[in-house]
Amino acid sequence: MANQKNVEQIYDCIDETCMLLYEELKTPYLQGLTMACNAIISGIAPEELSLDARTKIESALGALNEKEFDKEETRKAIQLAILKGFKHIRRTNEDITPDTIGLLITFLLEKLMGEHSNLVLFDPLAGTANLLLTVANNLEKTVTPVGVDNNPESCQLALAMFDMLDYEEGVFFQDTFTFRNLIADAITTDFPFSKSIDGKYFPYEVLKYHHRNLRTGGYVVAVIPDDFFEVAGADEFRTIIKELYNIIGLVKLPDTMFKGLGKSILILQKNGEDVPKIEKVLMAEIPSFQDPAAVNNALMRINNWFQENSEHKRGA
Repeated sequence: MANQKNVEQIYDCIDETCMLLYEELKTPYLQGLTMACNAIISGIAPEELSLDARTKIESALGALNEKEFDKEETRKAIQLAILKGFKHIRRTNEDITPDTIGLLITFLLEKLMGEHSNLVLFDPLAGTANLLLTVANNLEKTVTPVGVDNNPESCQLALAMFDMLDYEEGVFFQDTFTFRNLIADAITTDFPFSKSIDGKYFPYEVLKYHHRNLRTGGYVVAVIPDDFFEVAGADEFRTIIKELYNIIGLVKLPDTMFKGLGKSILILQKNGEDVPKIEKVLMAEIPSFQDPAAVNNALMRINNWFQENSEHKRGA
């Protein structure tokens, strides 16, 4: 479990560097965040700063170098800095999936992947990669995370987080519909609220396209808006989805987490000759995360479903 004091120490170092870069050079906070991460990795303060500023930062860097931090402590610290940076530019924090959802997806993937110990985990709409790396850090497996996003600022932040967490470079700055030749064991993503345009609904197009980047028997565990199966084109999508995937389950998230329309977690499995069908789809609802006992009961019911459907407990 992450030590909050360690999280705060890493965050304070990042934040101080960002603020000094802004005060002396007018460097935007989020750009400074990337520079701060580079400084922590190299142990050297940004040379563009004054001697006094570099001395302050290198003192903080020296204190960091005296301790070892786990990946979740580092990720949480960077996430806090990103949230502050978003606030500075009045960018909504809806682009960052809450940790509670990331941990729930981790729980589901642990059950789904079973004995598989080395996983390629792919997020085709990675953003700052917070969801992707929350899951990668918490899965009790060796994980190779891969992410794609077409926002240059988000990609820079994701790359900084990958570097800080010592993952191999796996963030690609490109349109998700041009990414191919990956063989992922699982896909996880948080779909934005979208409208059908010219008869096409963005989340449907993503699931259809990235079917090619998922191994047979691999899983999709995606956060979807609650109107996912009600938008224009849903009937056609249901037909296509049955050809490409098995629907494994749907887990409703607490409405209190969202200002407007709620969200759920959709679980799919890529079809194939040797992929078993299930007779009973997992249907569950998570109560407020503020009620640990109720959440634990919901997780126990999900666990019971996996025990009754052993082929998905073991992984395909």
